[in-house]
Amino acid sequence: MKIKNPKALLILAIALLPIFTLTNHLSAQGVLVKLLRQGVVNQIELEEYVCGVLAGEISPDWHLEALKAMAVCARTFAANKVMANFNNNYHLTSEVRDQVYRTGFWQNESFVRAVSETRGEVLTYNGDLAQVYYYASSGGYTASSASVWGGDFPYLKASADPYSTEDKYSSWTLDLNYADFLRALNLSGTLKNVEVVRRDESNRVQELKISLQNKDYEKTGKTLREALGNNRLRSTFFEVRMENERIIFTGRGWGHGVGLSQWGAKKMAEQSYTYDQILKFYFPGTIMGEVVASP
Repeated sequence: MKIKNPKALLILAIALLPIFTLTNHLSAQGVLVKLLRQGVVNQIELEEYVCGVLAGEISPDWHLEALKAMAVCARTFAANKVMANFNNNYHLTSEVRDQVYRTGFWQNESFVRAVSETRGEVLTYNGDLAQVYYYASSGGYTASSASVWGGDFPYLKASADPYSTEDKYSSWTLDLNYADFLRALNLSGTLKNVEVVRRDESNRVQELKISLQNKDYEKTGKTLREALGNNRLRSTFFEVRMENERIIFTGRGWGHGVGLSQWGAKKMAEQSYTYDQILKFYFPGTIMGEVVASP
């Protein structure tokens, strides 16, 4: 596979086999993705895979420019996975730990059009594939990759996101009784206090102190979210209080917060931003490249 951006020409290889190359030609024909779905590995063309990801990750009713931005994100994510897992039995799964892939996408003309109009396009940085991530809503402030996963990328920094402040996931509440809270964390005893002790630059919770009658426990925001369920504690962008024998979380956004906010992209598209402008906002400093099959 070949990738091109305006500033550099680079052959990327694994085990001496050319996987991606930077080139002027725009066509992703022949680029295959090995997808693990329902226990079976299927080889499908990259553009078909991107259509299936749009079907799994976003609504066909959204503005075309938002769908096109998502198509570029999905294609870039997949290209990175193909590179990383080239010698493995499969490159990606069809579920949320990679990208959700669904069949039946050809029935949605908007998905096909979004993929066709961005055919082969990926995001690059300094002549290489960019690391691209997305999620539902930032709640008004994106997170840095360094604070969430530890990898520091100049185009994945925390920054204000005015386009994700009024969507249906921009604010939420989770109300739990003490017993449910402690059970989820495999703790027992009399709960005395829950306190945030450290936040990152986006104000997301990095560390909490959970005080029982005889002992204190420290938990990361990520650990707490996984324990309570990512669909219940929708993000680590929250405040927490204890009230009437209950723990109440009031939060913002849904997801890890790194990279593109899907609902933010929707809002930007509705305000007449183009897909490349949306991508420049959420991945500043990246450049659009192209991916094709190596000969």
